[in-house]
Amino acid sequence: MSLLRLTTARPHDRATSWPDRRGWLALALFLLAVGLLYLATLDNGLAPGDLEGGDLITHQYAQVQARPSNAPGYPLYTMGGWLWFHGWRWFFPHANPVPILSSYSTLWALLALTTLYLLLWRATKGNLVITLALGAFYAVTYFFWYYAVSTEQYASAVFQTLLILLVMLIWDEDGRDRWLYLLAFLLGLSLAHMVTVLFIAPGVLAFVLMKEPGLLKRPKLILTSGLLALTPLTAYAYVYLRGAAHPEWWGEGDWPTAWAWFLSFLSTRQGRDELTWSLLPMNPEQPLLFLDELGILALVLGVIGWWVWGRRHVIFFILTAVIYLVFSYIDRFGNWYQVIMPLYPLILVGAGVALERIWSRPPQRAWRVFMAMALVAAVGIKLADVYPRANQRDLPGDTGLVPGWAILDQALPAGAAIVGSVEEKLALDYLTGVWGVRPDVEAISTAEIAHAFAQGRPVLVTASAAGYAAAESGLPLRYTAWGPSLLLAGNGELPAMPLKGLSLVGAAVGDGLKLVGYQVLSGGPGDVWVKLALQAEATPGHDWAISVRLLAKGAEIAQSDHPAPALGFTPTTSLHPGEIVFDAFAFVLPQGTPPPDAVRIIFYRQLDDGTFDNLAVLEFPITKITYLDPMSGR
Repeated sequence: MSLLRLTTARPHDRATSWPDRRGWLALALFLLAVGLLYLATLDNGLAPGDLEGGDLITHQYAQVQARPSNAPGYPLYTMGGWLWFHGWRWFFPHANPVPILSSYSTLWALLALTTLYLLLWRATKGNLVITLALGAFYAVTYFFWYYAVSTEQYASAVFQTLLILLVMLIWDEDGRDRWLYLLAFLLGLSLAHMVTVLFIAPGVLAFVLMKEPGLLKRPKLILTSGLLALTPLTAYAYVYLRGAAHPEWWGEGDWPTAWAWFLSFLSTRQGRDELTWSLLPMNPEQPLLFLDELGILALVLGVIGWWVWGRRHVIFFILTAVIYLVFSYIDRFGNWYQVIMPLYPLILVGAGVALERIWSRPPQRAWRVFMAMALVAAVGIKLADVYPRANQRDLPGDTGLVPGWAILDQALPAGAAIVGSVEEKLALDYLTGVWGVRPDVEAISTAEIAHAFAQGRPVLVTASAAGYAAAESGLPLRYTAWGPSLLLAGNGELPAMPLKGLSLVGAAVGDGLKLVGYQVLSGGPGDVWVKLALQAEATPGHDWAISVRLLAKGAEIAQSDHPAPALGFTPTTSLHPGEIVFDAFAFVLPQGTPPPDAVRIIFYRQLDDGTFDNLAVLEFPITKITYLDPMSGR
């Protein structure tokens, strides 16, 4: 009986336009539950493809660096994201930036759900069961959930669209001009945010003028509303000023002045080029996606609700839906599925009207029990279906930053310039520029190596880039190993490195070579590095390979080989008398492997007949392991 008393609908008057204390409490609990769900599934990593480009990574850099986002810049959204990110980073300076940036979308999603709740309360005449059920159902639909937990702006477009509808309904009830002024301002916000929000504008105009056609005879109202709608355009001053200060952000193109770039940027040429303006054939993905997102029953109930709500209401909803659907059809091979997102909650608002009519039909008790159970089941089924797809937390494929961490974990010198592969550069740029780890380190291209040398900066080249760095830079680069995957480069000469930390042995190898010393390091359980320093007392007559084996109680437990010192990039025949070259070998020991107590070093070469010629086999005890400090911020 308490459930029935709690949810009994009342006449739709001003008393039910806004939730009572019970309704506000239910809203708070609803937002808390959904907020916890979103936080539990919040994006906290990046796949390699994410770093290569696209909206997600563009928004992240924009919000961290206060740079213009995708054309035309989304100035209001980006400035808000900058405040959000740096506000949280002030409290948590070393926190992973990805969930902070993603939670900005969560903020907008919760605002959108709050507005939807208020709209459903009005549509259902204060029916708490239907309001909560439809709000929860929309919260766990795939697209809204996904964009609520990842770095995208579409949840904010849903919020803006629903807020416009709410203000329109308040004006319909209240009638005062201030709500029309607010409507004009909210519609104008789309000019500095997402212009597709304006798809709702014709329906709003029809709704308002059908009730008050005399508004067209009030020039002061029209002029004031127009000025309010244009006010958000002033936010584009931020886009111009930031772009003019940072020409490196302009992207591909040649513009003589910042103003020329600005005008080109505002034209959103790239976005327009991506539109797939064509008429035939029909894309079968569209109707299937509609059905998958809401289900046929919700779609039917939504249209019925629009129809029975009132003449002006149905014209508003149908006109808005037609505009969305026409755009989606024209751009059916593009990103229509993102733009159309605000239409889904509009359908559910209509479904709320239809369900409230059914709720009031006799026999009321049977209907209410059945409907409550059906609505709860619909939410549960949708939640179970969508959760695996929408959950963005700890995804196995979020390995995009791994190459950057591997570089930073090798104790880089201050002000180092790093040359790496595309994947390594993108990861390092993110870690240094967005995460804020080692901001003194810079990923550079091969064309910038000469400038880095001229600045006196240490230049390090990754093993994946060492094969082409010299050819592309046009410099006679020579390498010595800095770490297991990183080489210190010299311009025409072998760079010198200190012998501090090495166990000095001075062991003769043969063919003019001497092992100066070795060092065993560890970055964590199972992570072992062996660093060697090899000196040429005379230029060797052959190119010798090196094999390092870890031993435990006399048994070999791991092996790593290089065809030449310096990770294979400095042949022994290239060494001049007196030069010292470093090499590094990395081992990852499986769990349960006994700790190594000795290291075996073999210098060898393969003969033409396939056999091997061992120059020397050296063995040393591991008396000390140097433990590396973990990177700050990991």
